[in-house]
Amino acid sequence: MPNREKHWEESNRQGSRMEKLMSLRVNPAVEALAAYVPGEQPRESGFIKLNTNENPYPAAPEVERAIAEALQERSLQKYPDPACSRLRQSLAERLDVSPENILVGNGSDEVLRLVCHAYLDPKANDSIAMLYPTYVLYRTLAAMFNGACEEYQVEGPDYRFPEAAYASEARVFFLANPNPPIGTQYDIEVIARLAEARPERLLVVDEAYVDFAGTTAVPLVKKYPNLAVTRTFSKSYALAGMRVGFIVASSDVISQLEKIKDSYNVNRLSQIAAQAAWEAQHYYEERTNQICATRESLRAALLARGFEVPRSFGNFVFARHSGARELYAELKQRHILVRYFDLPGLQDGIRITIGTPDEIQALLVAIDEILSSRG
Repeated sequence: MPNREKHWEESNRQGSRMEKLMSLRVNPAVEALAAYVPGEQPRESGFIKLNTNENPYPAAPEVERAIAEALQERSLQKYPDPACSRLRQSLAERLDVSPENILVGNGSDEVLRLVCHAYLDPKANDSIAMLYPTYVLYRTLAAMFNGACEEYQVEGPDYRFPEAAYASEARVFFLANPNPPIGTQYDIEVIARLAEARPERLLVVDEAYVDFAGTTAVPLVKKYPNLAVTRTFSKSYALAGMRVGFIVASSDVISQLEKIKDSYNVNRLSQIAAQAAWEAQHYYEERTNQICATRESLRAALLARGFEVPRSFGNFVFARHSGARELYAELKQRHILVRYFDLPGLQDGIRITIGTPDEIQALLVAIDEILSSRG
């Protein structure tokens, strides 16, 4: 009997704690938030991973040496440089801007969130604008700050920039260029016109894949104070695991973002790795050229197999084919991961990250087996 009473009292206390927990007030914007779902990361080994637009090649040897040397210094007990001063200086020199025009973040995703934090007023019904389809994290970041999202549809075959988008009254316009998951690249003239159309609107050009395309909007930052350009080290620089990105903008924009960033937002090893990668330009140019060549050969091979594959300027292609969801599942059974989006306008295709030539050959062999089995 005493044991039963003790058990009952303990259950009662647990129930009371749960009731108090459930009564904790959550920010309504967060409670209503639909979290962004990143690409699948397999827990087993042996997968050919073509689903999250990572670089198939390792970081430059200079990066590995720089990290090894830093570890030998045994300085990890010290905080990193909060301003990423050396990295900002190197970035600024090559991009022909001032270090005051650059802020380095924990991946470009952090920088994009800082933009929403700084420029969306949760009480003013502010909104962002973006194309659709695109990187849907923009929508999630806006919702964090109670921001609405205006979406402008782009459609094949050319995925032309919509005329109506120029007049958008959104506080912030996010334009991925090249634009995933299709890989469309928009001309500099489009970006300039978009910046000029509404000087009171911040235009953020997300250049995560720019090195696979070759055209950047960074030179326009000097001309348009309402233009910002974001970059990442995750794609062409093969440092997705180090989480480093940056934004180039007017010093006024940068000063606002600096107010709200975490003091030590980029760790010591990540700063060192990014610095070494930025300096290993020849290595990364060769790897990027290889990825672009593989991208074109993959597109040709998929077109020959009956896929619809728009031209891409990223490190990926979007391939449309009947039974895309089933194709994704059957490839996964063969330990090949590609990305399937269960979203309007994308449900008939798969996005394929460009891997090594051997990985792409294995993918094509698997696709041939799957399609032939359908009869």
